[in-house]
Amino acid sequence: MATESKEFDWQLADLDQWWSKRPFLKDAFSPTALRDAILHLMTGGNYRTITERAVREKLHVYHSWLMQVVQKARKEFGKEWPSKLLEKLFEKKDTDESLRNLEVWLLGLTHKTAVNLGMPRKDEDEIKSFLNEAIKMCNEISSDVQWNRGTVTVDLRNNSTGETESLDLLESLWLMQMVGASTLTVRGSNKAIYGKRFERAFLRVALEMLGLKKDSNFWLNIERDAEVEREVDGEVETKRGRIRIDIGLIGVGNQEVSEDKLNRVGNNGIVIVDKLGSRSNVGVTAERKGVKLIQIRHNFPLTEMYEHLKSLVKVKLKKPPETKEGLKEKLLKLPDETFKSVV
Repeated sequence: MATESKEFDWQLADLDQWWSKRPFLKDAFSPTALRDAILHLMTGGNYRTITERAVREKLHVYHSWLMQVVQKARKEFGKEWPSKLLEKLFEKKDTDESLRNLEVWLLGLTHKTAVNLGMPRKDEDEIKSFLNEAIKMCNEISSDVQWNRGTVTVDLRNNSTGETESLDLLESLWLMQMVGASTLTVRGSNKAIYGKRFERAFLRVALEMLGLKKDSNFWLNIERDAEVEREVDGEVETKRGRIRIDIGLIGVGNQEVSEDKLNRVGNNGIVIVDKLGSRSNVGVTAERKGVKLIQIRHNFPLTEMYEHLKSLVKVKLKKPPETKEGLKEKLLKLPDETFKSVV
């Protein structure tokens, strides 16, 4: 166990101040933002283009914070700053999310990779051993790399104080690995956060725009039970029962995920995906299983939903507009509560 020593300034107050100055991150799921996002999807857009700014904002904050922390640690601890920072984190035993992230980033890992490597989160000796071995490995590799035009390293300069901490090659590479790990963490978590919320919002709004009523003509987030072996995003009442709908903003390269969704919905069910690759066989599989497969990208997915459902459901559906302006007008008429309830 590490012994208690002088408190290290993690600059969390500065980090919190940075977050507070970036309203885009906080307002990403406001009714206005969700209306814009859904309009983008309903007119065949790629949702990642509208989330990229928020992701870049978050990366900007975290990367800047990492450089601040490392610059300060280098000044206080010298070349041993990675191991010393790890000791300070063990002392801190904090529940702050940023410090929990920093603990794995300091190892050049994401939380998922740490789990895959069998890294016991509470075993301090094991984590220290991993860090030491990883640094040793990095040092051996860097010593073997020879550049004809010289080696480039990183200098961390505090523009306010003018203080500069010069990192050697190993330290520079280690900082780059930390930054890389933080990038993977942020992009991975934001994909899950934005993707799931946009999926829920899109499905509810789409069905309501077609004239169906929640908990009367359609139901969302159906959990696994005696009748439904797998959870599904939604069910729509039809003349002969219900059909299932599953949506996943899945892009090219995830064919196996799309095929899994086909098995969830069954005959006449609907699977909505972001985009399929040119060599994907999911479309052929869907046709064989009697599943309606709808691709969002470069398409008007709401029109496809209407065409598929109009002969199946009990009520007369409202034909959706086929122009961006018409869809926008319909979206503006929906109450804010429709969008708030999916967050």
